[in-house]
Amino acid sequence: MQVKNNRQIAEKLMGMLDIRMFSNKSNIILTSKINYNQIFPRDVKQMHEEATKLKNTMALSGDHSFSTDKIIMLNLISDLLFPYFSHEDAYLFDWFMNKLALESKVFDVEAFNNNPFIQKIKIDNQRFGDYQLTYFEMAPYELCIFDTSKIIEKYQACIPKIGCFNKTFKYPAIYQESIKSTWMSISPNEVFTMKKPIYNAKGKVLTLGCGMGYFAYMASLKKEVESITIIELEQDVIDLFESYILPQFENRDKIKIIKGDAIEYLKNVKDGEYNYCFADIWIGVEDFEPYFSIKEIGRNFKKTKMEYWIEESFCIYLSSYIFTEILKDFSKSYNVKTDNYNILDDNKENTEMRISNYIKKLFENVKITKPEHIDYYMNPKNISSLIDKTDIIF
Repeated sequence: MQVKNNRQIAEKLMGMLDIRMFSNKSNIILTSKINYNQIFPRDVKQMHEEATKLKNTMALSGDHSFSTDKIIMLNLISDLLFPYFSHEDAYLFDWFMNKLALESKVFDVEAFNNNPFIQKIKIDNQRFGDYQLTYFEMAPYELCIFDTSKIIEKYQACIPKIGCFNKTFKYPAIYQESIKSTWMSISPNEVFTMKKPIYNAKGKVLTLGCGMGYFAYMASLKKEVESITIIELEQDVIDLFESYILPQFENRDKIKIIKGDAIEYLKNVKDGEYNYCFADIWIGVEDFEPYFSIKEIGRNFKKTKMEYWIEESFCIYLSSYIFTEILKDFSKSYNVKTDNYNILDDNKENTEMRISNYIKKLFENVKITKPEHIDYYMNPKNISSLIDKTDIIF
């Protein structure tokens, strides 16, 4: 990568640094606390009283932006972040919270209960081997990250999409005994991140990974979907699905499930054998190995449309490595100090080193000659497209 030395690029990079670092730190704090259930809402009645007073104060100044429920949620988020920042960060804190407020949601329990899968598929604590079908609960104002982060392009900063319910929400899940954790659930995150692939599914559909069958069920309801072939490795998951979930599908005749390794199966699929393929064999954005394995096979398909669960989140993560490479080249060539931002640390774990080396190869011949190039190459869709077009192996 080569970064041109001009004033516009320098101003762009310097304008991005503080906001990116603040949003990155805030994302890490919020993601960690939310994912590991470190949020313990205070007394709901007290929270309502405090939020009502604040809402009335805001109304006096002409601000009618937020409901009481949303004010409670934003107060909880603010309380989580505030201890980690100093008074010097006040401007950045306000900027981040204002952006986050626009992306946050208070969900309606009734609306989620009207979701076709949640409404139709009934669970009764069935167990097969290591897996158990059950219901979990989200408490009132328990925070969750429900979708891929919003990107503020000017700064390439991530704003998490955080939501909650204002009363208890019960949702179906698969609990894995050996890891004492949820393996799959029909949570808000599952519902929101599946919207696009469900919308795009048509014709003969291949899905890699069964989960609870949410994608398969929702896609099977579409007239445009002729058949759905599911590839699943875990026999216990197949047994649960075939015994308790699949019999409740209205269009179960569209469904075929094959036990096998998704990556090996995809290697033997002919281009055009399926009209659409949805890959979902990873737990989260930390699972780069299976994502790249599927992506590298999928980029050979021209007739079969490929789609990858939470791919935008993967590419957002990769964009941080791209930004690091941009800063490294700028720093090396033009003696700009960036040490305070801890972006040049080569003491990384093995996976991080592999990602870093992959990005170096992917952008080896890229030239950044104007500020717009930074936005272009850090755009998740463009990152995905570059990976599709290269023959570099992760």
